[in-house]
Amino acid sequence: MREVLSSLLMVFAAALSACAPMQQIQPLAYPPFPAEEYAKLQRTGDAQVSGQAFMKTRGGDVKVGAGSEIVLIPVTSYSKVLYTAYLSNRPINTPDARAREFTIRTQADATGSFIFTGVPAGSYYLGGEVTWEAPTQYGLSKQGGFIAKEVTIAPGSKNTFMLTK
Repeated sequence: MREVLSSLLMVFAAALSACAPMQQIQPLAYPPFPAEEYAKLQRTGDAQVSGQAFMKTRGGDVKVGAGSEIVLIPVTSYSKVLYTAYLSNRPINTPDARAREFTIRTQADATGSFIFTGVPAGSYYLGGEVTWEAPTQYGLSKQGGFIAKEVTIAPGSKNTFMLTK
């Protein structure tokens, strides 16, 4: 009888803890879109940015960003909020669509290598996704994720970056 009562109390306590409100992390909010700051950004240039997107698994295997979209996002007061969210692993609200117009995009090849040409000089967040699936006891689980770093591009330069975490 005592064991049954103890088991019931444990089930009841588990049920109550499941009802307890979970603390949610509030997403970071973007400030108002600084149209004047973006209007000053150059849209074309003569620099080149190339590199490879990859991650190493805990077991030491190298996984590449084959076919992933690789982006160059100009560093602005607005995009710094996105990078802060990335660094702190926090969710973020949806950005203003106007910011996307200034993002330079390319696609990584089968080896995770990428190249941008005609890049304007300036500071950028270089980013992309490297993901793969790994078996777990519950089936396949997505591994890896988005990686980014801040880079500075000089006029007419040829830059090579390893995009990894």
